[in-house]
Amino acid sequence: VRARRRPPGSKAELLRLWAAGEARPFYGALCPRCQAPTDYGRWRALPAGPRLRVAYEAAWRDPWEPFFIAPAHGVPRFDEGFLQYGFNRISQACELHVAGFRFAVLDGAFVTHRGLKEPGRFHRSREAELSQNRRRFQGAAGSVGHLWDYSSREAPEENGRLPVRYA
Repeated sequence: VRARRRPPGSKAELLRLWAAGEARPFYGALCPRCQAPTDYGRWRALPAGPRLRVAYEAAWRDPWEPFFIAPAHGVPRFDEGFLQYGFNRISQACELHVAGFRFAVLDGAFVTHRGLKEPGRFHRSREAELSQNRRRFQGAAGSVGHLWDYSSREAPEENGRLPVRYA
């Protein structure tokens, strides 16, 4: 949501802001692939119901960085070693996927961020952080199997490396 706007209080209000160009999916202009599995077109078309419900499941695929709600216990912990930009959410989402978790999109739920992310509007050290996080993620993708040895799912192929299979 643009910084000058107050956060919307309902899905209907969010959709009005979106239609007016005052809101959009997070990183919508920078990395559309990072949110593609959410299928915002499908989500937008869902009628608002009186209660929050699971609308559909979304299959995880690289480089999806879903925003999710999970219990405090029983899920892979977030790796706090990732710096501010890049591969921070994807690392945990990948591990959730490999561990067998499923992702569900809720019909009326949303999270907002004040200000739209725009190309060229990041701090100077962003590229260095992104590079360091990419190396950390590539290492993590090859090491999650020992934690979830019962899973037949794969970590993503990254930069020509073969995917890691856990069986």
